[in-house]
Amino acid sequence: MHPTKASLLRSLVPSALAVVILSGAAAPAGAADGQGAAAVERKAAAVQQQIERLEEAAESRERVAAGPIDDLIAGLSKTLSDLLGSLSGLLGGVKLPPIEIPKLPEIKLPDVKLPDLPVTVPPVNLPAVPPATGAAPAVPAAPAVPAVPKLPDLDVPDIPISR
Repeated sequence: MHPTKASLLRSLVPSALAVVILSGAAAPAGAADGQGAAAVERKAAAVQQQIERLEEAAESRERVAAGPIDDLIAGLSKTLSDLLGSLSGLLGGVKLPPIEIPKLPEIKLPDVKLPDLPVTVPPVNLPAVPPATGAAPAVPAAPAVPAVPKLPDLDVPDIPISR
């Protein structure tokens, strides 16, 4: 079967309506009263917080941590921001200020110029290795292996197999 225009309209109209509602051009019927408007504002604030968290996560991925202490501070700040987000969701509209962990001061080490020191290796006079004298000693013969004793013949009874 080929798709018809009616099925295309069924998928485009709800998505276009959602865009219009989210952009603020039209409000749903329940938004006319105060409770509906407050709910829409809370949802919009929650979406904005999620967008901000995603932007912060993208920025933190761009930054490269310098060591284990920076990793620890980054983990703590992420845990605190997640905790604040869940607490503000539980408190129902109460906005908590973000907790900022102080940043470590950036330490710049001074450029130290080391002087060029002449390194000389004194000549080492090793004694000469004496030449090999004679042939290596002969390897002794391996000891004789005792003969394997003969095993006695055992009478093994037949075992009946039931099938």
